[in-house]
Formats: sequence, C-alpha cells, structure tokens
Amino acid sequence: MIRQEYNNISSLYDILSEGDDGAIYFRMYVEKVLERLPTNAKILDCSCGTGDHAIWMARQGYRVFASDISEGMLNRGREKARKENLDIHFFRSSWEELPEKTNEKYDLVVCPGNSLSHVNSLEMLGSTTKTIKSILKDGGQFFFDLRDWEKTFSEDNLFDQEFEVQSKTGLFDVMYSYEIHGWNMPCTMYVDTRPKGEEDYTQYVFDFFPFGYQQIYDAMIEAGFKKIERDSFPDEDYYFVIAQ
Repeated sequence: MIRQEYNNISSLYDILSEGDDGAIYFRMYVEKVLERLPTNAKILDCSCGTGDHAIWMARQGYRVFASDISEGMLNRGREKARKENLDIHFFRSSWEELPEKTNEKYDLVVCPGNSLSHVNSLEMLGSTTKTIKSILKDGGQFFFDLRDWEKTFSEDNLFDQEFEVQSKTGLFDVMYSYEIHGWNMPCTMYVDTRPKGEEDYTQYVFDFFPFGYQQIYDAMIEAGFKKIERDSFPDEDYYFVIAQ
C-alpha cells in the first residue's frame, strides 16, 4: 500500500515538502558526517523520494546511489539528476530487499524524512536495521532522522493541519489528518489535496508505526552496530542518529 500511495502522490510530493525545516536540519547534521568521509565514498540514500538529498550529495562529488520503494518517486529523481548531468544510480527496493538489489558496500547509508516510521512492526524494524548493517563497509555509518514519538504521545502534539501550496499548475488546498491507534501499533496519516476552487479532494493514505528511541537503539545493537549517537533537532520534535 505504501508503495502505491507514494507512486500516486509522486507528482505532488515536491510541492508538499517544499520549505520543510526537517530537510534543512538533516543536511546540517549529515554535513558533519560527510566531512569525515573520503572524497570517493559510496553513499546510499535508502529512502530517496524524489532524489533531493541524493542530488545534493552527488553535487559534492560523492558516489551516490539512491533507492526507494516507489517507482514514481524514483522516476522524478532520475529526471532531476539527468537535468543536472549527475551520475546517480536509482533503483527500486524496500529496505529488506536491499542485499538482493545492490552488490555494493557503502561508506554511508542515509534514511531521511522520518522514513523509518513506515516500518509496520518491531520485527520489521529489527530486520531493516540488520539489512542496512549488512550493506555497510567495515566502519560504515548509518544516519537517519526520526520523529520523537515519545514526545509526540506524551504531549499529544500530532495535530491535523490545513494549508495551501502553490505549484506550477496552480494553487492547491491540502489537509493532513491522523488516525492514532496507540503506541507500538500501526497508525494512519491521510493527505487530502484538491486544486483550489474544486469541490472534491483526492486522498492518499500512509501507514506509520510509532516506536521509541530505546527500541531503535536495541534493534541496532542486535544488528551489530557498536557506536550509536543521538542528537535532537532544534524544536525537539525530531532527532537524528548516527550509528556504526
């Protein structure tokens, strides 16, 4: 379902995410990791979406690979990279399929955009961290950001939103709403969009799974990561983790 919904929303994805502070903070923190990598380092963005982070890293001269579960998102990423004459290998893969879909070993794997929240169980969280560890070089690093779900639940701060976005084709009405079933239980986000002035919305449905830092920490230790560091974004609704 996630794959199909991201295919469906791929043409609007860049509009909806434009100006996202999380993307700015992600790059600010990952730059510290990039500074320690060799210039010919291999990097995989394993939830690349429409490719913006992968393209940003490729511009800096790194050997960048990019995977996503959605072919629609990948096609938009390929188009952007082609316009900039950047050599990025895009390929479709879920996290658990990565060892089958790539023969490379990476110096760095990144997973931006709170993407790990799309696991559907703690078992999938465990299998995902293990497959990512398996495609890293010795000493390779895994970098990701994640919503602080403990804070979200304790403060009940996941609010419905309604706003407008401007695209090349016109103005859109957008609504975000959430169906919360509980901690460590599959939950649902609804994204409703319509061109301004039209009556009917198009709805996109995305599952997510709220889990805590201790759970991702335990999963990474079990996967074989030895050093795990955490820091918070300025607003503390998100945090980032670097593990090796």
